[in-house]
Formats: sequence, C-alpha cells, structure tokens
Amino acid sequence: MGCRFGDHILDHNGQEAKRNGAVGHREAQRPDVGGGVVVGAPSDARPGPHGRPLGIYAKTASTSAQTPPTTWAEVQDGHGEVVPLEGHGHKLKIRVDPRQARAERFALKSVVNGIMPTSRTSKCMRWRVPKQSVEVWQSAEHKKAHYKGVQMCASVWCCPVCSAKISERRRAELQGAVATAKAMGWQVLMLTLTVPHALGDDLHDMLDRMMAAWRYCSSSRMGKAARAAIDLKGTIRALEVTHGQNGWHPHFHVLLFVPGHVTVQRVQDEFTPLWLHACQAKGLPRPSALRGVRVDDGSYAAAYASKWGLESEMTKGHSKQGRNGGRTPFDLLRGILADKSDKRAAALFLAFAEAFKGRRQLYWSQGLKEALAVADLADDELVEVDDDESTLLAQLTDEQWRAVKATRNEASLLTVAELHPDAVPVFLETIVSMMRAKQAQRPPDPGD
Repeated sequence: MGCRFGDHILDHNGQEAKRNGAVGHREAQRPDVGGGVVVGAPSDARPGPHGRPLGIYAKTASTSAQTPPTTWAEVQDGHGEVVPLEGHGHKLKIRVDPRQARAERFALKSVVNGIMPTSRTSKCMRWRVPKQSVEVWQSAEHKKAHYKGVQMCASVWCCPVCSAKISERRRAELQGAVATAKAMGWQVLMLTLTVPHALGDDLHDMLDRMMAAWRYCSSSRMGKAARAAIDLKGTIRALEVTHGQNGWHPHFHVLLFVPGHVTVQRVQDEFTPLWLHACQAKGLPRPSALRGVRVDDGSYAAAYASKWGLESEMTKGHSKQGRNGGRTPFDLLRGILADKSDKRAAALFLAFAEAFKGRRQLYWSQGLKEALAVADLADDELVEVDDDESTLLAQLTDEQWRAVKATRNEASLLTVAELHPDAVPVFLETIVSMMRAKQAQRPPDPGD
C-alpha cells in the first residue's frame, strides 16, 4: 500500500517516489542510456512465472571515471520491470535495497502472525513493553531507524525481524573468530554434512538423530581419534534446512579450526568414514562418501563466515532464498504471502517451527569462544543490543502505535524516519486518520 504525506509518497516497499509525474518510482530512476548487451541469467537469478530463470537486458552508465558503473536490467519475463544489479559479468544479481528488504521482513512476519496466532512471535514487535512508550530511534553510526519499547521474541527460526538482527550480529562474531584464529596461526575449514532423505521423513526425528550422530563424532572413540589426528582446536556448527521434491533436507555446516599444516584432504579422509559410521550408528540411512561429507578450504570458510548473517540485508540459513527447487522456511512464508490459500506451505512452516523449537542455530564447541575472545551472548541478549549513540526521533501515543500496526506501516514509518525525520508527525497523523476512517466504515456490532 502506498502512503502519501507532505510532498512525498511511499510505495509498498517504503521507497520514496515523486508525487507529481506520469512515471513510477523505478521508471523515474531508470537511466537514459543507449546500447546495451544481453546478459544470461545468473545461477541465483529470480525465477519467472513459469519457474524459469528470468533473462535480463543489462545497461551500464557511469557519470565519471571515478564513479563505479551502475548497471540496470530490464527483466524479459517480468513485464518490463527495471531493476538495479550488482556484480560483474555473468555473476550479476539483483541488488536488494535494505529498506525494501526490511519491508519484506515485516510482511513475512505478518504471515507468521496469521499462521501462529498464539505464539510469542505473533506478539513480537506489536506488544508494548509494560510501562514504556513505543519510540523510534536512529543509530548515529548506521543511520538506521529502529523501535524501542516493544516486546521482541528473539526467535531466530520463526521471526523474520528478530532473525535478521540476531544473524547479523552472529556474522560479526564469526568474522571476528576467523580473523583471530588466523592471527593465532590456525586455519578455518568448512565441513558440510548431509544425510539421505525422502518424502515422508519426519523432520523432528531426523534432527534428533543427526544431533546424536554429531555427538558421536565428538565423544566416541572413533570420533576422538579423528579429532586428534587433525589436532582439532574447536568447531562452530550451523544448522540449516530446506524442503524440496524429496522432502526435508537438514544439513550441518561446520567451521573447523585446525593448525595451518592440516590439509583439506586429511580432514576429508578422517571425517568421511566417521560421519558415515555415525549416521548408521544412530539409525540414519548411510550417506554416500561423495555426497555425505564435503570439506572446503579456508577461502570458502571465510566467505561463509562473512556472508552468514545477512546477504543484502536478508538473513541466510533458513531464511535465504533456496535454489534448485528447494525452499527455505522463509521461502514458505513468501509463498503464503503471494497466495494466502497455500495451505501446504503453511503446514510445512508449522512443522518446521515445531521441529526446530528450542534448537540452537549456531553451536560453538566448549572453550572456543574463550580462546578466540568472543563474548558469550544468548539470542535474547543479542536482539536487545543497541548502538551506544542513538537519537530519539519520535515517541508514539497508544493510538498512533495501533494505527501503525493496523495499517501495516511498521517498515514505512522507519523509512520516513530515516529519510525525512521532520515529516514523522505528518506521517503518523495520516495513518491515524486512515485507521479512524476505516473504523467508521465498519458496520455496527449487533451485540452493542
């Protein structure tokens, strides 16, 4: 829903558009450049209406030799939409604006509110903290606006809003850990562990058995021997899952901290028989040596750590967009957002939420955080972390906060606060009027 205030209009993504003129926001920004080349859709291009990757016609313009070129693309199968891209050559991908991504997170959260109405997540970012007012603050460092005085669920699995905050701060922890490890002469390798899966597999049972198999890799005689063979200093395990044509696909990504002389092949040789045996010992199908265990070098591990939390302001792991037909849990929410009648996606998300309830997204081996000088903070502590210097932009009345929620303008209000803080009172007055008008149109309650 677009919203007009003062001399500005916000479109449904919270982007500022010109009030006057015959063209929309994207068309107004389209550069007037000639020529252009056809660029094949990259591997992570958005799918078209029929499931095929979208082809794009890319055009590049540069205002000066010092300014990096801005690349725009007209999507062939997307009704002529013009979108900005980032990257080079055939690795171009659609650039996600942070404010647009924030708007999507609040939209996805509204889906969770609907399918999990009694959950703590449904109350997150909606209920006030007792005896506190809802306030809008702006970070002095990042210039991002955020709310204070609202309850937060700190659910890294189910809440798109809290997950983004927690995951980004976990990314900073991982980056710091990798940098410290390298300074100590260690290297960091990436271990990926999977198990065979099929339609009908129970996700909760699979996760329990995979956790048991991982514990076997740590505590069994065979596991201790393998760890000693590579002089393993510590691990950070991340749990991820997607759903595809063969059902749920849970898997582990593990950062291995080992001495610099240990080779990728040595780690592969030690962990492959260990993981295969552990899966069998805990009642899982035996993975193949080719697909069940993969070890990648330090450059891959560093890239994983640097991008883990947010990729273009969207969380990774269970929330990133799936590939090759697989859907992440937050992809399921996107499906429901596009089609409210998608009962299958809703049922799958509820199954995911139940199976992952109480599980940790990241698990550090004992003593590793202390060795790498990383603070030990729980998710509910991380989500409350705030910048030391922030500016109060607005203090909302109860009616104003009800109007923000009723009109689903949580993201738009933050965008207005960032772009035009002086216009916040006018914006709030506008949406309060919208709420009152909508309430006045409701038929009287026969019970009154």
